[in-house]
Amino acid sequence: MSLPFEDLQSPLEEIEFLARSPNRVRVLDALRAGPMNRHDIEEETGVSRATLARILGDFEQRGWVTRDVRRYETTRVGDYVAREFTDLLQRFEPVPGLNEVVEWFPEEGLDFDLGCLSGAEIIRPTKSDALAPTTHITQRLRTADRVRVVSYSHLSDVMEECRRGTVEGSLKLESTVDREVLNRIGTDPRMIDYAREMVESGRAEFYWYEGTIPFTVFLVDDRVLLCLSGGEGAPRAVIETTDETIRSWAESTIETYRCESEVLDPRSFTE
Repeated sequence: MSLPFEDLQSPLEEIEFLARSPNRVRVLDALRAGPMNRHDIEEETGVSRATLARILGDFEQRGWVTRDVRRYETTRVGDYVAREFTDLLQRFEPVPGLNEVVEWFPEEGLDFDLGCLSGAEIIRPTKSDALAPTTHITQRLRTADRVRVVSYSHLSDVMEECRRGTVEGSLKLESTVDREVLNRIGTDPRMIDYAREMVESGRAEFYWYEGTIPFTVFLVDDRVLLCLSGGEGAPRAVIETTDETIRSWAESTIETYRCESEVLDPRSFTE
């Protein structure tokens, strides 16, 4: 049974009809797998019998579901609604987490579709670990084979881990920093020694970029780590993802900065 023409809902009303009831979403999504009887739908969704009866009745009325004796299945319209609404939910999945860190996003540079961050891990400071984002970076570096990074800041803990990996291990490192970072490293004797040892190991390459780098991005093997610090040094949060689109963006961005930078000679650290 379909709704009469005068009772047709607006798109927003249809979205609201589904969005205000997770049970409706579960049932409609379950039916996309193929015809099912009520018992199977109950088992698949965990929706109670009484609630399921109301939902299926509403779906039949809208023309999203048809019934053949005791089996229900989506119509072409119902399948379309389920598919599009599921896609919409997936697009919105990153929003709650991003809302908590959006204030630290750089004003420019991260020019990829934020929808690609669906499923990404967001690491923030906790009461027990105020340095959780930095700790996460060093842990990833500890087991990495290759690291590429562009950055407007340097962190002592990260630098120490890079030194350990390149000088004492087999880590291959490529780092591109801007002039401000280069100047800060040049005033720290310990960082100068670390950088010189890393380059002399033959497993590290340093480049310096004359302009300003607006973000810090690590490409650690197949993982991308986006460091959010609000323009300050230590990251307030780290977003980690293996999304192919973002990884392609990271590779292209890092390569662009490297090609526009100058090789940093080890002797520069001691002058």
